[in-house]
Amino acid sequence: MKIKDYVILFFVTLIIILIFTALDYFTHGLSPEYSVPGYYFSNKIIFGTLIGFLALIFLNKINWGKRALLTSLIVSVLLQTRYYLEGYPKKFVFEFMLFHFLMLVVSSFIVFWILYRNKKVKFW
Repeated sequence: MKIKDYVILFFVTLIIILIFTALDYFTHGLSPEYSVPGYYFSNKIIFGTLIGFLALIFLNKINWGKRALLTSLIVSVLLQTRYYLEGYPKKFVFEFMLFHFLMLVVSSFIVFWILYRNKKVKFW
């Protein structure tokens, strides 16, 4: 891959994480039990983008569907591991690991499908 492809891949990852963060923001607003501090979302964007970008680089030899599933799994598990180490309750961490995985799968599938269908990028 060329430098341009890595830059595009980074921004694709950022778009996926931004969609995911928007979904997560609304999910956390559903109940006071799910409330989190504001920095939670900015950290999610920063770390989620970095983790997702690295995962997508290492998973570049598989098809876009498996790539979306594995990247979603890696990002959700690593983000929730981080939150567990920060002291969030176990129940909260495991509930949101599942929620995050599902939100990421949806975000990833939509973005990957659009890009794959339109053949706008070369990293497929």
